[in-house]
Amino acid sequence: MAQLVIDKRYEGIPGVSLGGYVAGVAAKDLGASVTVTLARVVVPGSTVTLERSESRVLVRVGDELAATAERSPFETTAPVPVTARDAENASERYPGFVRHFFPNCFTCGPSRLVGEGLRVFPGPVDGRPLVATLWRPPPMVWQADRTVASEFLWAALDCPAIWAHVVHGGSEPDDRVVSGRLSLRQHAPVPGDGVSIVVGWPIRRDGRKVIA
Repeated sequence: MAQLVIDKRYEGIPGVSLGGYVAGVAAKDLGASVTVTLARVVVPGSTVTLERSESRVLVRVGDELAATAERSPFETTAPVPVTARDAENASERYPGFVRHFFPNCFTCGPSRLVGEGLRVFPGPVDGRPLVATLWRPPPMVWQADRTVASEFLWAALDCPAIWAHVVHGGSEPDDRVVSGRLSLRQHAPVPGDGVSIVVGWPIRRDGRKVIA
């Protein structure tokens, strides 16, 4: 077992650690394809315990289960790639610049200055049912080899899924949407000193659940 503190800077909703970051912490070192189920809120500043086996990690806060990460095949049909120009133009139309549910969110909060958050600002792409943005990973998320640490890739992909439903899936900016389950398959390291294109698209709504 190992213990670590979820730093207060990784807040999404006020008083709640960003689900994508918690998922990334749980999934770290499990391999390229992992699914994480979030069972409860982790308050920023909490100490969590990681219980590791070969193919699974349990995250606990005290005696309560907070997350389960498991090696799991993950396949999805990605849309036709968005060009860098289209992603940049989409980011300029990021709805969160006008109205944001939680402007201090570590991933997508416009109140976060450069170096304080990920500043992932996905906006609508002309003529396509998705959102996109360019992303320049800040040095604070780089590893020694100048690639992005995997837990921050999980964090970067969390909010664009929610914004995809706000823009195209019928959700409202004031909806209190939180992540319940996330899956990620990483094909290659992401250069920290490069520019990435982040894309989100809605898949369906299932009652109170939204899938993207």
